[in-house]
Amino acid sequence: MVMRTIANKVGTIQVEGNAFYFLQPLSTFKTDQMDQIQQAYEKRMATLTEQPFYLTAKDLTFQSGQVQFEYDLTGFKAFDHLKSLYFEDKLPYYLSLVRIAKDSSVTVLWQKENFVIDPEEKLVKAAVIENEELQLQNPKSREDAVKELIIISLTSLNRVLGRPRRSDFFEQSEDVIRFAETIFLRLKTLDEIESYLLGIQEEVNERKRLEAEELAQQEADKGRFSFSLVNLIKGRKESAVKTTPQLSLAKSEGKQPKKSVAATDSNKRFLLGTAGILAVAVLLNIVLTNANENAQATDAGKTEVSEEISLEEVYRQGLLGDDMAVIEALEAIGQDSLKEKDKEVLATLYMENGNYNKAIEADPELTSEVAAKLMEEDKVDELQALEASLEGTSPEVAFELAAASEEWQTVIDLRNQVELTDERIPTIVSAFIQTGDLQTAKAFINEKAPENEEALDWLLEAEKQQNELEALKTEKAEKQKLIDTDTDEKKIKEAKERMKEIDQQITELEKGIEVIKGG
Repeated sequence: MVMRTIANKVGTIQVEGNAFYFLQPLSTFKTDQMDQIQQAYEKRMATLTEQPFYLTAKDLTFQSGQVQFEYDLTGFKAFDHLKSLYFEDKLPYYLSLVRIAKDSSVTVLWQKENFVIDPEEKLVKAAVIENEELQLQNPKSREDAVKELIIISLTSLNRVLGRPRRSDFFEQSEDVIRFAETIFLRLKTLDEIESYLLGIQEEVNERKRLEAEELAQQEADKGRFSFSLVNLIKGRKESAVKTTPQLSLAKSEGKQPKKSVAATDSNKRFLLGTAGILAVAVLLNIVLTNANENAQATDAGKTEVSEEISLEEVYRQGLLGDDMAVIEALEAIGQDSLKEKDKEVLATLYMENGNYNKAIEADPELTSEVAAKLMEEDKVDELQALEASLEGTSPEVAFELAAASEEWQTVIDLRNQVELTDERIPTIVSAFIQTGDLQTAKAFINEKAPENEEALDWLLEAEKQQNELEALKTEKAEKQKLIDTDTDEKKIKEAKERMKEIDQQITELEKGIEVIKGG
């Protein structure tokens, strides 16, 4: 499975198996020379060889206008692996996160997908880091980024938009909730977070030490108790041998008192008699039950055979192409009297012959299929007529009508009330793109259609182009401000030339976005 997500505003992180790729448009680097980009990266990584917190790319290449960094993740796990660990086992990883954040000489991309877990060293490691030619966009402070990643690892959340609920936590003990509240609400600096984590880690280590000592003491006590019990049993056996010499002699010679032999024979006769009575009862029950079922089957079978014979000729006509003869024959018998397989045949024939109202009446579950079929055939008028003919409201029909009339918010509102077919998923993604709600669109795809790579690629491309458009508009506003306020003719001239380039790029991007919106 391939995982893709937007990274560094206009870049992409893609993970496929043990391969991690970071792709960034060449236009966002400070130079367009690949050799300079590679040299800047190698120079930056050379200063971090002694640091255990950073992954080194194994290759840098240029592909379709983008610089691709490739990393090998063999032996590592995704950041979300932390969600599967117990709280106490997560603490070393939290400490490594804080230490990455405290190193002000290194700027990493602070988003979940950029971090991996090293189970052997119990460290979090970052892949994408800043260098002389690559600038990273981190909208949050390092403190807030660390807090968010810790909360994500403790909960089912993928983003932290506010204070998490207790039900979001995997472990809902008071200790874990109190820890999360302290990290998220009370601690302000990285030093405070680190000190707090070290204190919690020390408490955990001390408790584990005491538990180990207690367990060792219990094992020792258990050994002493077992030794005493063995001696006690041994002493009682010796005493019993001395006080009951005749019984011991009988056992040693393999003899038993006469009374015991008589009792054994009596028990055998009783058990054999009981088993015989039970066997007779079971056989009698089977015989009577079969006789009763055969009698009922004989009476009911006459009617069933008669119906099957009468329908056999009808179905033969259907095979020859006379659908109406089959429909009329089945309608004559009546829905209530038809077998399930015959009901299915009738509903199918209604569908194939375009009698959609009767198809839905015969099988209400066909409403979704009928609505999709009418939409596929672009029969909006019939879709509206179908909606008017239904006794109640149908989310499927309302969804298809909203899509036909481009009522995108209605499509979004109904997305959880309809069957998510391969045709409807792109419609919903298109609705999100049209309304500009790309974050909710990503959450929708990740939850409902994680295998739909085409829809995800479509959405990621839309998000990248939207981000590029916003960046260009911001730059244009800055250039316009310089033209209006600066007195340096050379700067003004350069700004005006750049404005022309920006306008051209904006026009091209807007066209591309319109194409994406149209699917």
